Amino acid sequence: SVQVGTPILYRQMEVGQVTDVHLGEFADRVITQIEIQPEYAYLVRQNSVFWNVSGVDVSIGLGGANIKAGTIDSLVRGGIAFSTPEQSQIPPAAKKGHSFYLYPQAEESWLEWRTAIPKP
Repeated sequence: SVQVGTPILYRQMEVGQVTDVHLGEFADRVITQIEIQPEYAYLVRQNSVFWNVSGVDVSIGLGGANIKAGTIDSLVRGGIAFSTPEQSQIPPAAKKGHSFYLYPQAEESWLEWRTAIPKP
């Protein structure tokens, strides 16, 4: 579960953390506030996607088991990872207060994005 102190990961490197978790005004959603370290804030773009990293993903089928594990830290604490889609023009950096949907897990294609984002 996401809680205060949960790490925010970019390419499996910790770049921030969750600072607050509370119910929305109508109790229909959970609002999670994060803080990205200033030197990494430029990595979060308006079209970035965020997903929950639970540490271990186990799939069992007729052919056997498939086990995927994240970093040792994410095994213990979990985390929230993010990435930015590859496109010809990189959208502007997200501003403070920008909202994103937290997906329960990453789509396979998101894990392949290697968007080059120049440091300002």
